[in-house]
Amino acid sequence: MSSGLTDLLKTGFSMFMKVSRPHPSDHSLLILFVVGGVTISEAKMVKDLVSSLKPGTQVIVLSTRLLKPLNIPELLFATDRLHPDIGI
Repeated sequence: MSSGLTDLLKTGFSMFMKVSRPHPSDHSLLILFVVGGVTISEAKMVKDLVSSLKPGTQVIVLSTRLLKPLNIPELLFATDRLHPDIGI
């Protein structure tokens, strides 16, 4: 019971004192998830940008699809994207 009271007092006093809390940018791992697809060059651009701005940070780029440069005009100008195939 005393350790619970001690923890409670520490938590209560930390509201009045300047206590540094962890921030998401303090971590050395960045996970980026792109919905819709990403090209290899875009993934490399993200990796290079993060390594130049914050050295030592590991980058993991995830995506729903790996795109080729030839897929991009098809995805932009396809007319059947308004009526997706729902498998019926």
